[in-house]
Amino acid sequence: MEKQGWVSVWLGNTKEGDSISEYVDLTYDEVGESVTSKFFIDFSIDMDEIDEDTIEKVVYGKSSSDIHILLEGCSYEEVVIPKIKKESDLKKPYNTVILIYNFKYSNEINYTRYFDFIGSVEYE
Repeated sequence: MEKQGWVSVWLGNTKEGDSISEYVDLTYDEVGESVTSKFFIDFSIDMDEIDEDTIEKVVYGKSSSDIHILLEGCSYEEVVIPKIKKESDLKKPYNTVILIYNFKYSNEINYTRYFDFIGSVEYE
């Protein structure tokens, strides 16, 4: 759900050559209507609750199970990293990060084949 001052975090593993943008970004059909991305479908997220400009995503060359390494450089990292570290204990390494700001995910679906919902924390 749209919620000012919150960020929701997903971690996953993508194969070399997979496009995180194709998985996450909205596209538009020939009449200009937005088409829901696979990420939004996989996690049952209403795309009308998201501002595309509040999504950050990154794919690393190497996997890590250290949340600090995975989130280093994200917006509000000095607040987000310590809070999400308290909320989660990573059991496996990941190479891909998706963050959606001003959104508090409802935990409806906690994982898919490639991505795990890690948590939502306040950053403001």
